[in-house]
Amino acid sequence: MFSQLVGPSGTASSADTDVAQQAAPRTAATSEETRIPQPHQRVERGAWLIGVAASGFAGFLLWRFEIAVERESLALFSGLMGFLLAVHIVYGRWRSAPVLSNLAGAVAVFFWSAAAAATISLVGLRYKFPLIDGSLADADRFIGIDLPSIILWFANHPWLTELLAAAYCSSFVQVAALFVLLAATKRFDKLWQLAFVFALTIVASTMFSVFWPAKGAFVYFDHPVAILDALPEHAGIYHLAKFEYFRNGVSPELSLSNLQGVVTFPSFHTCLALMTIFATIGTRWLFGITLIWNLLVLVSTLPIGGHYVIDLTSGALLWLAVMKIEAIFGRSFMTLRGMPMPEAVSA
Repeated sequence: MFSQLVGPSGTASSADTDVAQQAAPRTAATSEETRIPQPHQRVERGAWLIGVAASGFAGFLLWRFEIAVERESLALFSGLMGFLLAVHIVYGRWRSAPVLSNLAGAVAVFFWSAAAAATISLVGLRYKFPLIDGSLADADRFIGIDLPSIILWFANHPWLTELLAAAYCSSFVQVAALFVLLAATKRFDKLWQLAFVFALTIVASTMFSVFWPAKGAFVYFDHPVAILDALPEHAGIYHLAKFEYFRNGVSPELSLSNLQGVVTFPSFHTCLALMTIFATIGTRWLFGITLIWNLLVLVSTLPIGGHYVIDLTSGALLWLAVMKIEAIFGRSFMTLRGMPMPEAVSA
């Protein structure tokens, strides 16, 4: 509330009155803007809810199978999450720094959902459900895919497989970099859309892997040593040691050093590639590069990730389903608030 300035005659001077009248609406509008919920807030809450639900199931699995968690790893992860949450809350509620607040929140969701999903993927192997590799291989054959011949072709082109290995290993780094870019450019709707889709696809894919586990195409087809040697180190079999350790080990221990997803079906790398491409739509200078590079990521899932082709199809369908869920969240928020649908913003 502004106080009226009074002139010598006891009435407000016209100049001062004009200044007060011009300043008051701006201040009121600014205060009102800070109170108006933003379209991304419903999606943000959904992302946090995914982390909570996934942590609950991960905790149940740890209790169910009496799996120990390394204390140092737990302390380090708890410290990281505490720091990110503190930054998110302090700079979101008490200090106005929306870029820093939203970035910290999205990164917290990233690590939280990834850690919970990896725990689900590894500890869920203790159920020892039947492997579905035979069914996945039959599905590839049904659509006319001769996967061993494809892997042999890649083995005969080592320069290409090295490039594909670099693309395959870049997926998580790309998502993290996009968090920074989207936050810095204040595209918070896109930022939280990416965080939501990442969290739900990684948790959903690991949930699938608990009940329908598979060792991967490289194990099923048992490629000759010569082919394996021609591919980048550990291509197609990088996950096997942890798969065996948690599925058949006597008393496995969970730590940050072995916290890794072992998901074959559906392909989460397919989800990563598609969400990365989609997140750069509207950034003309980046979209083309991202599209080409992530097409390489999709190809790399066969010779580097050790996937079946049907894994890619199922991964793409999972991404589409999660995008639909995210769209429903966003539209329902704007419908409730009577807000117009946002238009695409070019950077």
